[in-house]
Amino acid sequence: MKPEVERFTELLHRRLVTLRLLAVDLEESRKAYVNLDLPAMHRHNSRQERLCTEISLIDAELRDLRKKLMGSAAEGGWGAAWERLTAESEPDSARQLQLPLRGLRGIQADMRRLSRVHTELLKRSRRSVNVLLNFLAHYAGTYPAHVVRPAGWSSARRGKAEYVEPFR
Repeated sequence: MKPEVERFTELLHRRLVTLRLLAVDLEESRKAYVNLDLPAMHRHNSRQERLCTEISLIDAELRDLRKKLMGSAAEGGWGAAWERLTAESEPDSARQLQLPLRGLRGIQADMRRLSRVHTELLKRSRRSVNVLLNFLAHYAGTYPAHVVRPAGWSSARRGKAEYVEPFR
């Protein structure tokens, strides 16, 4: 197998693995959004951002390598590129190229579904946050602010704070 074809196959495998990691993280992040767990949401968002950046870098390298391998046929799209690449490769190489392609088709379909689900979850989370913000804005002036005082202080006498000896 040509070194360029090997590199192409390796990049496809890396893309496949990274997409699977992203899919797993999207599924795991649902619980954080449902529970409005902000630290977990931030962790998942940063992990997903890193994975998307990695996928973009892999895609850019794949595009460059595809253009190098296919020349002018690269403009015909991935289908034409695959047909030409597998036709020019040995049968064993062609099989090795088909495996990641099948895996990518499956994970890309899963990612489309997960993206739709995650988009809806984000919309609903946003609505929940808006409801809470509206509630807080409406009742902000109704209740007095809670004042935290150190142990031993009391405001029992006509609103004035005085020191009360703690029980021993």
